[in-house]
Amino acid sequence: MSHYSTFREAIEHTTERRHDFFRLIFGNETGFVCIAYKGQTDKSFSEKFFEYPKELDAMCEDIDKGSLNLTHVYFCPQLLSAKRRKKSDVSKCTVLWADLDTCNPQNLQIPASIVVQSSHGRWQAFWRMDSTLLPEDAEAICLKIAYFHAAQGADRSGWDLTQLMRVPYTPNYKYGDAKTAPVVTVINTSPALYRVTDFDCYPAYKALEFVNNPLPTEEALPQETPKEILSRYYITEQIMELYTELPEEGQDWSATQWKLAKLLAETGLSLEENFVVMCTARCNKYARDGRPMSHLWTELKKIYVKEVEHFKLAPTPASTIPVLITEDEIRLAQSRETFVERYIRWATNLSDAAPQYHQAGAFIILSAVISGALRLPTSFGNVVPNMWFMILADTTLTRKTTSMKIATNVLEEVMPSAIMATDGSVEGILSALKDRPGTSSIYHRDEFAGLLEAMTHKDYMAGMAETFTKLYDGDNLKRLLRKEEIKITKPVFIMYAAGTKTRIQNLLNEGHIDSGFIPRFVFITAIADPDRVRPVGPPKTVNIEERSLITDELFDINFRYNSPRLVVMNGGHGSANLKPEFEAELTPAAWTRYNKLETTLTNSALESGLNHLTPVYDRLSKSTLKAALLIAASTQGADGTTIKVTEEDIIHAIYYCRHWHMYASEIVNSIGDSQDERLMTQIHDFITHTGKLGVTRAELMRRYKLDSRRAELLFTTLLQRKMMFSHSVNGQPRFFGG
Repeated sequence: MSHYSTFREAIEHTTERRHDFFRLIFGNETGFVCIAYKGQTDKSFSEKFFEYPKELDAMCEDIDKGSLNLTHVYFCPQLLSAKRRKKSDVSKCTVLWADLDTCNPQNLQIPASIVVQSSHGRWQAFWRMDSTLLPEDAEAICLKIAYFHAAQGADRSGWDLTQLMRVPYTPNYKYGDAKTAPVVTVINTSPALYRVTDFDCYPAYKALEFVNNPLPTEEALPQETPKEILSRYYITEQIMELYTELPEEGQDWSATQWKLAKLLAETGLSLEENFVVMCTARCNKYARDGRPMSHLWTELKKIYVKEVEHFKLAPTPASTIPVLITEDEIRLAQSRETFVERYIRWATNLSDAAPQYHQAGAFIILSAVISGALRLPTSFGNVVPNMWFMILADTTLTRKTTSMKIATNVLEEVMPSAIMATDGSVEGILSALKDRPGTSSIYHRDEFAGLLEAMTHKDYMAGMAETFTKLYDGDNLKRLLRKEEIKITKPVFIMYAAGTKTRIQNLLNEGHIDSGFIPRFVFITAIADPDRVRPVGPPKTVNIEERSLITDELFDINFRYNSPRLVVMNGGHGSANLKPEFEAELTPAAWTRYNKLETTLTNSALESGLNHLTPVYDRLSKSTLKAALLIAASTQGADGTTIKVTEEDIIHAIYYCRHWHMYASEIVNSIGDSQDERLMTQIHDFITHTGKLGVTRAELMRRYKLDSRRAELLFTTLLQRKMMFSHSVNGQPRFFGG
């Protein structure tokens, strides 16, 4: 890579090269080119548009000026029909493109016509075509390229039509300052021109085959009206406003339409249902412009592809997205209302927390109230409906802690002793559990990352994950300490945790999966949406009547399952007040439907080829069974001690499981290298880009917050792998990139 110390000289010799680069990209076509500038220090972002080829010289001069001011320079590889970077303004594509990131260009199935090195070990690729392509055809091929090479380091999201790529012969300030930044360089060009059929060697991802689906016929679409479709889902005020109101003057119709369709997808609408609703939305720009609704269908498909990307539902080409529930079963579940739905509706109106977080609150509450009294006998032992939930997000905008407080406050009113602890050592937790046989005990932790990190790196926390796992399974435990022996019988252990998503993902490794600890959690994630956050103001008036309905129902459930009953002893010689014990019984149809779910999830894990998904999906099916037990128990009266679990109860639980599966995929498919491996890669990259002076041991320890023990382990490993080397500078040892 060239460096900034020679960049001014390089400008004089590479201006014509940049001209040639853009001519290779755009050929003899005409249109507007988007050049984007992003400030390195102030993070400012701006876009300029130049008419090609008429203003090519002016465009290159503007790039020359901008690149000298600590500014990153990007371009969109599509010619636009207007001075804006919108998908609707791309009529044809002259090249295919890929942000290879760390994928070596030598790994490409089809050699690129142009290879650009954007920094050390990172590349971009372009393929020149023998004729221009329709935008949707170009995107479809680029999607296959991005997904195929994602395992080798390519950016899976780099297929988008309005993708921005770095302009050659401009500095990349991510890896240096005004004197050391590497210069983006064209390292290879080829006169090769390609046809669409040349890219047939890239397999279509099974999970994304719907991208090629044409617009369904009117008969094949849902026959309900948009209002009937929306009535079956929980629709927020924000969604209804976007659906019913015209965008204001000056408001971006494309952005508004995209936002509404994305919110509908997140709510759970199918692609076809989303299309029916969006056809009548006031913000439908295609209806406004009199354009074919097939264009709307194409745009909606992209939203569902983005959903697959976000939740990592297709980690390999062989992966399939399992169909866990049919459309008819969804309608059946939506027609039933239980404590879960009533709680979610009430809690969602109470705060601006992400609605899905309240699913966790509802099931945790039911688990605390019911699981101490209910058992399901199975061929592999008793199933107790104690559930573990972990809610994750990267910002406070999702209000995960708020949602947890709502649930715990309600629970403390009904069962003050249910929450056993919010912190503690293994011995402390076990000591508390020994006095709670058969009693629901919640370990509530609103920042789980710290505990997970301690369990991974602290010797005195070793074995804590295994202990928690045994408690989840209801195993009797005996722990011998120096001064006492702790015996735990009939534990009913529940975990209700939250954490920062990226931090949890960085800490998790396959060992946590293989041990069975992490698969026992039901994960729930949410995307931060600033528009959902309510402004600071006076406290919201709490509807006392609605809260009373929730707590009264919960008091009734608690009385039903936890109030002692008069029991006559054998022989009729005495009686005692004992806590009742209930036994669940699945109907044959319920067992059949549950086994179908388990088989579907297992096959999905096997088809992916990823071993770590098998235990995750297996435990997810067990968690769904527990959810069905809680739903059934919460809806039945107190007559007898047998709880009938029907097929409808299983389907109701699967209705929630279909989203839990997506959240689990998002978290678990991010697990690859261990935390130490990721940290060593970060250290190596940092040392490599620091320049000629190297880095001291102390600087690395401060930057990455390492103690002496971990530093010795990591630095020794890096030295032995020859990823760095040590050299003395002015008598002081320093590390340099290997």
